[in-house]
Amino acid sequence: MERIRFFLTLSGQLWFILFALLAIGLLNLYSATVYLGPKSYLFVKQLIWSFLGLGALWFMIRLSYHQIYHYAYWLYFLNILLLLLVLIFFPPLMGAKRWITFGSVSFQPSELAKLSLVIILARYFADLNKEIQDIKAFLKALVLTLIPVLLIALEPDLGTAIFLLIIFGNMCFFSKVHHKILIAVCVIGFTLMPFFWHYGLKDYQKARIEGFIFPKKDPLGIGYHVRQTKIAVGSGQLWGKGFMNGTQNKLRFLPEHCTDFIFSVFAEEWGFIGCFLLLCFYALFFFTGMKIAERTHHPFTFLLTSGIIAIFFWETIINIFMALGLIPVVGIPLPFMSYGGSSMFVNLLAVGIIMNIDRRERWL
Repeated sequence: MERIRFFLTLSGQLWFILFALLAIGLLNLYSATVYLGPKSYLFVKQLIWSFLGLGALWFMIRLSYHQIYHYAYWLYFLNILLLLLVLIFFPPLMGAKRWITFGSVSFQPSELAKLSLVIILARYFADLNKEIQDIKAFLKALVLTLIPVLLIALEPDLGTAIFLLIIFGNMCFFSKVHHKILIAVCVIGFTLMPFFWHYGLKDYQKARIEGFIFPKKDPLGIGYHVRQTKIAVGSGQLWGKGFMNGTQNKLRFLPEHCTDFIFSVFAEEWGFIGCFLLLCFYALFFFTGMKIAERTHHPFTFLLTSGIIAIFFWETIINIFMALGLIPVVGIPLPFMSYGGSSMFVNLLAVGIIMNIDRRERWL
């Protein structure tokens, strides 16, 4: 009877949705990697990281969220230290310094930066506990955001750096920052975009954006990614080609099919119906998370839960839009589906925080 009551709670519903997404993600990754020969070990690594992440989730459920509040600044500075270590001490992999490596194990601190930024901003805005009309208070929050943004941009990882700015905007919205401040920041941002294009972007980043806008200009280079992902998604039609029968994947036409374009693999094999059901699971996940946020009794827990759901929401939207060719490829993973141990571990850690908050709030 107690188990039935648990599954009627929001945490119980979240458990069900989470395991559904994990199962779908692991099966899809298996299909994406089974034809890679020596690289088929990626599925096993993802499975191991999933179990480690579930362990972290269970630990977070048992931990009091008051400790997260208390150590918010320490967690933030620890993440800044990790980002600095990546830039200073670790060699580049594939042209970028994004990973802390120990033998065959690697960890990406920029994934942790998403969660640590939400935690520190939730603490900062909750301590103010009022609508922010003071520009000084806003600028302090902006500085807390720009430090990891700049460090991640130097790796370089422009996609994650921009993603942190999106999360900052969401946290400002949830914290009821005065609309005049937000409008002023947006106007300044748009004004600086030409300067950023000429002096902030590297040549390959400009080429990626130009290749997205004009894919026929370089059909075998930058435009190739856009064309192949559209072919994969479109060829799935209504019902898909079936599990492990995606030709774009099997014949290796689809680039980055385990990470950036994992949704394209799913769309080709399961079609429109499968994609619709997958999006329903994601929508239920977001809805359940926001219901937990609405039921909280403290500004910190509301902001923390809302911020974590914002991370999952925007990662899902951006990754799927990349797969559909609606935005340039920026390297944002699809939660619980894209290959990446750091992403999987941090995602499950974040879900544990949400379940912890729901559990504690039900006791009040």
